[in-house]
Amino acid sequence: MDFISLSNLLLLFSTQQGKIMKRFSLLLCSLVFSLNCFSQALEEHAQPAENQDVSIDKQYVRATPPHAKNSAAFLMLTNNTDKEIKLVAVSSDIAERVELHNHIKEDGMMKMRQVEEVTIAANGNTSLQPGGYHVMFLGLKKDLTEGENVDIRLFFDNGDELNIEAPVKKINMSNKKKHTHTH
Repeated sequence: MDFISLSNLLLLFSTQQGKIMKRFSLLLCSLVFSLNCFSQALEEHAQPAENQDVSIDKQYVRATPPHAKNSAAFLMLTNNTDKEIKLVAVSSDIAERVELHNHIKEDGMMKMRQVEEVTIAANGNTSLQPGGYHVMFLGLKKDLTEGENVDIRLFFDNGDELNIEAPVKKINMSNKKKHTHTH
């Protein structure tokens, strides 16, 4: 084998190896790019509550009897910052209108009123619960059956928006005291 044949053979080998390396490099870059896009999509879709200024816990929506037009959602809001934050709006596609409400005692009677905001103290909790603050769904588009889930979007005065999923639950009325008359 002469020197020219050997150099041609080496050139051919390095050219083939170069093509393989280019293909491998292209494949590796594509894989890294795809993994990066996938991880960003996961982060945007499922943001952990602990990375939020406000975290949500114990959320549920009250199940309705057939043809009911209204329902409510209840949840615990936790402010994870050292500044007061206000819940200023709520939306969901299950009703024509979604409002923030509170029960107040007026003239010796409990009344439900729409409120503009719900304040969450710095590093504190605010409970949206029966008999207090709650999310009101007015003009339901369908019956809410236990076992379903409702998508709810919460809007805060600091510009944050939080999407949550709340299970529909029946409210157990048997825990309430029964009123009986004895004479």
